[in-house]
Amino acid sequence: MNLQDWRPVSQLKVKETPLTRAKIPVIDAHCHLRGVKDAGKLVAAMDEFNIRAIVHLDGVYKDGGFYREQAKFAGAYPDRFAVLCQIDIAQIDDPEFGRKMSAHITACVNSGARGVKLHKSMVGLHAKDAAGNFVMPDDPRLAAVWDAAAKNNVPVLIHIADPAAFFLPTDEYNERFEELHEHPNWSYYNAGTPGFEALLAAQERMLKANPQTDYVVAHVGSHAEDLADVARMLDLYPNMYVDTAERIHELGRQPYTARDFLIKYADRVLYGTDLVPNAHNTGYNYRFFETRDEYFPYNRLEEHNQGRWMIYGVYLPDEVLQKIYVNNAERLYFRK
Repeated sequence: MNLQDWRPVSQLKVKETPLTRAKIPVIDAHCHLRGVKDAGKLVAAMDEFNIRAIVHLDGVYKDGGFYREQAKFAGAYPDRFAVLCQIDIAQIDDPEFGRKMSAHITACVNSGARGVKLHKSMVGLHAKDAAGNFVMPDDPRLAAVWDAAAKNNVPVLIHIADPAAFFLPTDEYNERFEELHEHPNWSYYNAGTPGFEALLAAQERMLKANPQTDYVVAHVGSHAEDLADVARMLDLYPNMYVDTAERIHELGRQPYTARDFLIKYADRVLYGTDLVPNAHNTGYNYRFFETRDEYFPYNRLEEHNQGRWMIYGVYLPDEVLQKIYVNNAERLYFRK
């Protein structure tokens, strides 16, 4: 039998609390909806799973992508979606880059954009300038982007680093071997890209150099495997927030540490999934945040096997849930 076909059934007899609705209406502050064809059907699903609103990250620069997504989602359902705009990193060498991107951000905000999104294809891991250098998050040419977000009173949601294991050899010691074996192009080991430590160092330089800009550093601040390091950054940089998108598998295997972290930094953490909602991904997320359940899956292996382990619930107090589920996203993305 191949390991990928192994589906062990736990013999533990412990409490199970299946959930399909959040305890309070949530704002999913990290979601990609560009492939969603019917916004109305999505809103019906949101009602089913008690999702009050979604922050949609795919307001792409090319071909008026932001305006198309804004009309489709926030235009049709203004109270249910916040759409973020993006920039065109391909223009980074243009002497007018800063002016053009600043004007673009302002125009998008005037048309309803609730923030600016930069993903790893723009900073750190993929995009290069004309000299062949990777565009890092602390690149001085991006200063105008950060200033434009601050002047327009919107946050920047930025994805900088991928999981630490993606930068290690894909060998018998890599805890995400199956995932990387299935997706070898996700590995950055010996790929010529900046290393994990270099990305986090650039992330900190960006945060320090731009205190006027609010940043939501996606995926638990790029370092969900080391919450002490994320806590250190949150303490140093009051303009830093984090979201939990696609990281309950990391948080849920360190439930004591994660619970303490989420309670202490309840004002700086935003709930997010990175996923179009369905009964499985919403249910596992709610179960992690709301219950004391032990040793349960973070998703279906058929969906995405990130690591062969189970997670535990952190049973957050209601006042903490209110902040993480709703208040922080409302304050950052639904500013009046």
